[in-house]
Amino acid sequence: MTAPVYSLFPGLPPVPARNIFRYLGMGRAEPDPAVAALVEECMPAFLSAVRCRACYTVLPVRTDGETVDFGVVQLSSASLAKNLSGCEKVILFAATLGTQVDLQRRQMGVHSPARALVLDAMGSAAIEALCDQLCEGWAEENPGLRLRPRFSPGYGDLPLSFQIRLLELLDSKRQAGIVLSETLLMVPQKSVSAIVGMGPDGCTMRFHDCGDCDKEDCTFRL
Repeated sequence: MTAPVYSLFPGLPPVPARNIFRYLGMGRAEPDPAVAALVEECMPAFLSAVRCRACYTVLPVRTDGETVDFGVVQLSSASLAKNLSGCEKVILFAATLGTQVDLQRRQMGVHSPARALVLDAMGSAAIEALCDQLCEGWAEENPGLRLRPRFSPGYGDLPLSFQIRLLELLDSKRQAGIVLSETLLMVPQKSVSAIVGMGPDGCTMRFHDCGDCDKEDCTFRL
């Protein structure tokens, strides 16, 4: 018997401009004024295309060496086991910005590759902002527990093929309109699936982005 899966239709939180610039390959450097102006110009159309959906389930978790046991599924992954060590439960979730974002970007690519590139960066930054918002909400619902950094199929030694089982458990096609291509890419493209551990200790960052954190010796760093 599997745990219940919940559907969400969250609003998109503010998307930090610095993250858009980072996805444009600028790192932490100050953006060129022309690029900053183009981002500002593209934002209204991008926001009009976003249709956020998400689904999630909560499961118990137990780790033993490299074995991770969610009750309904068991797998072997040393990196995931390390990430979830000491956790009491996990949230499995998938979230998306919707199909219109993909369509908008493809159409723009015909007329303006530069704007299509900006829209792609916006989508990447926006889905991360959405995931951060979801995780903040779950943290508030579980006082006394801290969330670990999100862990997705394809990270570390967790095979990308685990994406199939994860989305099956979430019934993601029906619950959030998310499917997999034959090459295991998520459709819509601006979608994320992840495992989030909850335990007595965890990441102290407000936003769990290891790539944006200077703490190199963090136990939970991916």
